[in-house]
Parts: sequence; structure tokens; C-alpha cells
Amino acid sequence: MSKDTVIVLKSINYSEADKILTVFGKRVGKFTLFARSIRKINSKNRGNMQTLNTCDISFYEGKGLPLLRESSLKYCVNTDVLKDRVDDINRVLVLLNKILQEGDPNEKIFTLLLSVCKKDFDIESVNRFRVLFLKEMGFLNDFSVCNICGSVENIKYIDLESFALVCNNCYSKAERNYMLGENPYIEKPFIQALDLYIKRVIEEI
Repeated sequence: MSKDTVIVLKSINYSEADKILTVFGKRVGKFTLFARSIRKINSKNRGNMQTLNTCDISFYEGKGLPLLRESSLKYCVNTDVLKDRVDDINRVLVLLNKILQEGDPNEKIFTLLLSVCKKDFDIESVNRFRVLFLKEMGFLNDFSVCNICGSVENIKYIDLESFALVCNNCYSKAERNYMLGENPYIEKPFIQALDLYIKRVIEEI
């Protein structure tokens, strides 16, 4: 029997009472889990293993998919708040489902994701997570220096085409630039540029 702390990323109904779950484990990384009879009313795992919930689980590993045995709820997302944040939730889940490889543990990403869940997927935490995720996965250059000259001074612009930072001296060399405000993570042009950059990354994988 194996154990891990997991966050549920995806849930697919299978047959009349079962589910196939995609979970992100703190120790194991992302993996697919078979949850037998979990859709039955009397299933003790039914309420725990909902999408974005964090649980301690035990599971059997053998032939085929690992089989969920027991679960204990550690953190439950606020479903009332999240109903109005479907787009922001999908912005996070698309990274985890499309880019994160199965069986590749990353405790840093796990901790960051748990933090986003606890902040109810507010737009700032979502975009900070996405930038850090891309850097951790190797899809984003150093996000603290000018992409043109390498300076760390006067970083005031972002190149909307390459999604890279540009200093005050180099901004005119960027094809499309946007002057960063005090908190770019909540600004619409920054978010749109990040959306497009992630789309290109996924298409090129």
C-alpha cells in the first residue's frame, strides 16, 4: 500500500459507479488513479475526492491503474467562491493537465498549487502561479532581467509578443510592448499576453 498527499486535478465518470481521477501527489507527482464505487452514496471517499480538494490517500499499486483505498480530506475548496472563477481555474488546470508529466514529482509546484487553492484562485495568485510554473518547467526565461540587454535596472515594460521583460532603454526595440503597472499580475494586457504565450507553448509541445 502506498500513501501520498494529493490535489485532485481531473475527474472522469467510468461505468455506473466508478471514476478515473487525475491527481497531483506531493511525493509521487501527477498520476492517474482508479476510484472504485466512489459515486455510490455510501462511499466514504465520495465527498473527499472532488476536483481541487487536497487529501491524504492510500492506494494499491499493481497491474493497471493504481486503486484508491482510503482518503482523508485536508483542504476543501470554497465551491461558492469558485463558481465565478471558472476561467481562472481552467488557466491553472490547463498547465497541469497539458504540460506537467506523469510520475515527475515537484514539491515546489505542489506547494504553489495548494497556495492558489487556499487563495480561492484570485487572479493575482493564478498569474503568479502560471509564471512560476513556466519558469520551473523551463518554458520561460529569467523573469527578472531585460530580455534584450540583460540589465536588472529599470525593468518597466513587457514585450507582448515574446512575453519577456524589457528595460526602459530597450523598450523601443520590442515589437509590441506594454508598460507595467504596480501589479502587472492583475492587469488585462499582461494576462492576455500570458494566455497567448501559454497557448503557443502547449501547441509546440
